[in-house]
Amino acid sequence: MILELPFSNDPAQTFVTQLGDKKYGFDVKFNDRSGVWTLDLSDDATKLPLLQSVPLVLGCDLLEAYNLGIGRMLVMDTTNRGKDAAPADLGDRVKVYWFSTDEVLP
Repeated sequence: MILELPFSNDPAQTFVTQLGDKKYGFDVKFNDRSGVWTLDLSDDATKLPLLQSVPLVLGCDLLEAYNLGIGRMLVMDTTNRGKDAAPADLGDRVKVYWFSTDEVLP
């Protein structure tokens, strides 16, 4: 399953969404000082943090380094400009997709 995550250009957004068989909490912020969007991810049931301040960088699997076993999460520029999301771009030009473990090649 491939899922487009409901990110927007709100500079401080929080939402919960289902990834596979569990719900996860997302806290996403734009850092004016560094000019980058960051992601905090938590298990919604336990509220335990899984990721903190992970930059939303194009073409990188945001989950790979953490071995969470919940698939992949990729940031993509839908216009192929190759530019990370500016304050107004997240959820519009730049989107974040989750790929289930079934979609990921071993």
